[in-house]
Amino acid sequence: MTAMLHRFSANRADLEDMVQETFVRAWRALPQWRPDKPFLHWLKRIAANIGLEFCRKHQRSPFSRLVQPTDDSHPLDHIASADDVLTASDALASAQFILSHLPPDDRALLTLLHLEQMPLSDIAAHFGWSRVNAKVKAFRARQRLKTILTRHGYTLS
Repeated sequence: MTAMLHRFSANRADLEDMVQETFVRAWRALPQWRPDKPFLHWLKRIAANIGLEFCRKHQRSPFSRLVQPTDDSHPLDHIASADDVLTASDALASAQFILSHLPPDDRALLTLLHLEQMPLSDIAAHFGWSRVNAKVKAFRARQRLKTILTRHGYTLS
């Protein structure tokens, strides 16, 4: 769960606050948990809501501290190209930095779908959307992401 919340903020203090808030809300909402449903899914849903609230509240890029450009070039120029060999942490940091250029709802949707590998039906239930609506929103979020990358010279096959 901490890894999921880390995607919303790389700042340790913010991360600790979000983890604490997750468990406080889970404790308060424990009577609402249905034993026939997976507990971890329920807890992750609470954590994802807290991460989204954090992003909306601060209206800033949650991963802006991961990559700090040192010159006058555009920040997306500092992302490693596909030809470079990346460690897993470098790849995750690059993905998070790229996602940080999207609106919070798009970022959350793509993070849950592709980085957390949450099923689309669970994401739809999480946001209160129909499955078809979630699919359309995911498509549009990917298109916005593609536009951002293309605008900065990255070619996608």
